Amino acid sequence: MDKKGKGISLTGKDIMPSKPSERNITSLGFLMLWIGIAVQLVTFVSAAQLYPALSPTSIILACLLGNLIVAGLLTLMGDIGTKYGISYAVYIRACFGYLGTHIPAVIRALPAIFWFGFQTWMGAYALNVIMEMLTGYSNLMLLIILFGALQIINTAMGIEAITKFEWLASPSILIIGIVMQVTIMKQHDMTLTSLFSLTGEGGVSFGFATVVMMGMYITMTLNAPDFTRFLKTNTSPNETNWWKLNKSSFFGHTFGLVGSMLLFTLIGMTSGVATGNWNPIDVMVETVGKESPFLLIVCLAFIVLAQWSTNISANLLPPGYIIVNFFPKKISFAGGAITTGVIGLLIQPWNYGDYVPQILMVITATLSPIVGIMVADYYLLRKRKLNLEELYTVNGQYKYWKNINPAAVIAYIPAGLSVMFFPDYGFVSALVISIALYYPLMKYWICRIYIQPEITGKELVPKPAVQDVN
Repeated sequence: MDKKGKGISLTGKDIMPSKPSERNITSLGFLMLWIGIAVQLVTFVSAAQLYPALSPTSIILACLLGNLIVAGLLTLMGDIGTKYGISYAVYIRACFGYLGTHIPAVIRALPAIFWFGFQTWMGAYALNVIMEMLTGYSNLMLLIILFGALQIINTAMGIEAITKFEWLASPSILIIGIVMQVTIMKQHDMTLTSLFSLTGEGGVSFGFATVVMMGMYITMTLNAPDFTRFLKTNTSPNETNWWKLNKSSFFGHTFGLVGSMLLFTLIGMTSGVATGNWNPIDVMVETVGKESPFLLIVCLAFIVLAQWSTNISANLLPPGYIIVNFFPKKISFAGGAITTGVIGLLIQPWNYGDYVPQILMVITATLSPIVGIMVADYYLLRKRKLNLEELYTVNGQYKYWKNINPAAVIAYIPAGLSVMFFPDYGFVSALVISIALYYPLMKYWICRIYIQPEITGKELVPKPAVQDVN
């Protein structure tokens, strides 16, 4: 065995290509999954904090534009899952190399771990208010631990358990969200006309707001294959038509994500205008609590469902697969989900709740170059053609230089740094620069040294079979 391959493990039961029998998510189920993912209170918080710097009209338009872009990118990247049945953690080996893959994997996992802890705190906060109302007893930290444990267990049970929960949570969340909006407007004598007649005070640009709104789910753009690999396509195994393969994911991403984001941006923005408070639990106590204690409990229960449905899909499942990819033969998906959840609680991200827009800006800046590299690699260079066997072969074609692809690293660094010079439009600059650098570096440098048949048309030189290392 080549000693340079020693210690690398590329296969494991939870990261192999999904089988047809494992693709059980229907088109409607995928829509419900994305409603459950997108209905979360970080949107509420961000919209509330963007006012009064921006007008309500600008905030809504920023939400619409930002999330339409994200939905398009989700569908583009989701093709990797529908076509090949592989996860993000496996595909990114083609871009960054067998060891280099851990660089974008960690960059992707950190925001999810952060948001899991933050949103668990919000759900536990709501539970604590309910407990105080009913019993007079309060213990927020205990509820954070218990609520976190429930979500971790749900996720560890796998994609089917996650999808079943979304079927329960998604309709309930949408209905209660509408009730919240009506109640807040009634309590503060507001109408949609009066709300959208307000102007902004300045200090924040429309570009900044758009990037903030994109920051919610730009993380999921990378991990789109993690979900589409389980989506029923109703096409033949040899189907190559892009639209036939991806129309179900397109409708799920577009209507599930954009629709839910618009609703909760509206609710959060209305709350910010009416109360000046970004914390949705405090807003509910102040507004809905005056209407009816029972209705307040229902709305607080909604917050718990909203955090739960988002966390299990968006913040535990993707980094769970990423952790598995580090040690695929030693860690199962359940183990990866548990590790993710424990870290997310230990870092106590709720201490940074006053800086949500800034945090989302940083997330967009760090992840946008990876999106650009993936688009350039999968669509522009490989033309949607992947050598699956080589993705799982130690010393295969994606080994590059010491198992790291220099082209990806070189493209990533200046693209990410560009955000410092164009902060309000950092997503666009990072995306464009990463594509502009990665494409020529791969085609005219890396591919001349490390043969990539999908790009150059040249065949790989036959080599002795190398088995995976335990």
